[in-house]
Amino acid sequence: MYPLRRPAAIAAALLTLALAACGNTDAPTSSAPAALTGDGPATLWVRAADEPLDKALVAAWNEQNPNRKITMLTVPDAQYVQKYVQAVRGGDAPDLAAVDIANVKSLTGQGLLTDITAQVDALPYKSALAPAGVQISTVDGKVYALPHQLDVSMLYYNKALFTKAGLDPAKPPASLDEVVAAARKITALGDGTYGFAFAGNCAGCNAYTLLPYIWASGGDIMNADGTQATLDDPAVAAALNAHKTMWDEKLMPAAVKDDNGATWLSGFQSGKIGMLALGSFGISVYKAEQNLDFGVTAIPGTKGTSAFLGGDVIGISKGAKNAKTAWDFIAWSMSEDVQKNVVAKTGQLTVRSDTADNPSTRAEPRLLAANQLIAAAKVPVTAKYNSLFIDPTGPYLQFIRDWVFTGDPAKAIDKGKSGFSSRLAS
Repeated sequence: MYPLRRPAAIAAALLTLALAACGNTDAPTSSAPAALTGDGPATLWVRAADEPLDKALVAAWNEQNPNRKITMLTVPDAQYVQKYVQAVRGGDAPDLAAVDIANVKSLTGQGLLTDITAQVDALPYKSALAPAGVQISTVDGKVYALPHQLDVSMLYYNKALFTKAGLDPAKPPASLDEVVAAARKITALGDGTYGFAFAGNCAGCNAYTLLPYIWASGGDIMNADGTQATLDDPAVAAALNAHKTMWDEKLMPAAVKDDNGATWLSGFQSGKIGMLALGSFGISVYKAEQNLDFGVTAIPGTKGTSAFLGGDVIGISKGAKNAKTAWDFIAWSMSEDVQKNVVAKTGQLTVRSDTADNPSTRAEPRLLAANQLIAAAKVPVTAKYNSLFIDPTGPYLQFIRDWVFTGDPAKAIDKGKSGFSSRLAS
């Protein structure tokens, strides 16, 4: 998944709310069901993109646990996996690792995380945890990480442009055909207005926001175990043909072809774009625009809707010196009180479905809608995620560009299959 970027100004508010919630937060459990040892101060590695909430959680934990404080280290997103692998193999692993949900398969495949199945099975709210986050962190029935910070991809739409184009803003597109039809009507308004936009030269952006169109069309771009590309799946054609149609008919700005993500948000932010798929983090970004009236909905396909579950999962490193403290921190962070009084209050999605509907999300229906997408959201299952989907020179981005912009699906499929096979074999 592309690195989630939340406004830096959120950090101070997160910290204040977290500390304020300290007195009301459930005490961490001290009765772990399996032999996790080490009850002293612990270390936590986090991605730079998701630092603000982690900083707030650590501050709140440390306030309550002066003898078991967490020391947090922020690692640049692009370096995280490599540095973490080196640290664990070198015997210098952090006790806790909050890792991009799309990369956890690589870590579990290398045996770098501790089995926490017994602890997870003992959680009374186990069934309420984000399913895709648990599934992607499970290998052969053993759980190695749990959802920690979440984000889901959604379709954003400009209500004012919908109304002006004669569309009902209370009825956003529910299929790919409806997306294209709405894009035509909005583009027809003229005055530099376009019906749709996407970051056509950003690999991670398109993993996060284009794959759901495929899933919602009843198919996938890879087989179930992530070992082979299925680029000739009819669902892939449905999603990419819709994008190709909108490109060919000039229903999106010419600039999308070269957009590497740098201007991904700004077009919609200006009020000149009718629809844009983006992560739920965009809600807080666009809320700050007083003149932007927008709605959010699930990303549609030909057979329903879908979403990509982004964000982080958190696990205990293999060889952690203070594994018990690490587990207690994980369990504490998922407690109802912390989810409602720290996570939800700061505009973040909760990791538990039974805490999603709360005063904070009821006050912001778009966040509630995002929370409700988590249960059906998906994550690509492959240990080669970065190489295939994030690398700007990788096969996924080139496949999309060959199909949408070059306009030769057959060539795109042949070239894409070769590229995927080469990366999967490496």
